[in-house]
Amino acid sequence: MDSQPPDQTGTSVLLIGGTGYVGDAMRQRLREAGHQVTLLVRPSSSAERYEQEGFATAQGDVTDPNSLVRALDRVRPDAVINLVAIIKEKGKATFEQMNYRGTVNVVDAMRQTGINRILQMSALGAGNLPGFPYHYTKWKAENYVKDSGMDWTIFRPSIVFGPGQHEQFVEQLADVVRMKIAPVLPVVGDGMSRFQPVHLDDVAASYERALRDPATTARQIYELAGPEVLTYEEILDECARVLGTQKRKLHVPVALMTPAAALMGAVPFFEAPVTTEQLKMLKLDNTTLQNAVPTLTGRPAIPFRGNIDYIAG
Repeated sequence: MDSQPPDQTGTSVLLIGGTGYVGDAMRQRLREAGHQVTLLVRPSSSAERYEQEGFATAQGDVTDPNSLVRALDRVRPDAVINLVAIIKEKGKATFEQMNYRGTVNVVDAMRQTGINRILQMSALGAGNLPGFPYHYTKWKAENYVKDSGMDWTIFRPSIVFGPGQHEQFVEQLADVVRMKIAPVLPVVGDGMSRFQPVHLDDVAASYERALRDPATTARQIYELAGPEVLTYEEILDECARVLGTQKRKLHVPVALMTPAAALMGAVPFFEAPVTTEQLKMLKLDNTTLQNAVPTLTGRPAIPFRGNIDYIAG
């Protein structure tokens, strides 16, 4: 059942995706800043944990437009934050279904209920790239939001790092470093793909600033990144340093990894460590010259090096 929101001041927000990796940090940050946060939870999920933390909940699912209308009609928030997206396809949960159609359903439900303010999570590198479905569906979602006529703010983070209970990119790489079955550390391709990892706290703080200041942040796209540009291999090196592991590195051509990733992805009830789509994305750098984190948060972005001790447990 839906729960009633606690007594709070500030902006009222329906947080969609507030139970995921970024959402874990986001909901706490928004509440600490005095906002009234209601979490959208799927009917099949247990809301008890979040209600015990003091958060209001409303049942709904981005793949079910009617459920979104019901949730928005009941909560009547000042703004919606949409964090829902997937980085791996699984069954019916495709990039098209979740990253694009999910956003379409949120926007259409907001129109129907008269809610006018949306803060949308996109991704650094989103663009008209049909050969890269993740980036392409993020770009299509951006355009749908921008064409909605609403007061929108779009965020494009680089890969996000920071402690959390959900699987994320850096933890996946740490698992590769931890593998005891191989005496070497495999590096996909030449290891020169460039990233600009952004800390979870900086992402949450950027959203909070935009929520607090709609007059200057509406109808803006903000790219969020850290202060360092690191190659894929340098990120692996930092993981190895934190974990106290020393292994000889072995570069594995993407062409050899792709069939193996496809085979693992086809095995039922098995979570492949990497997908063919993720391997393809290594061809694209994930950096920006327009990092909005310092402007939005009022402080320097948190660096990657020296801030991933959480992977050591």
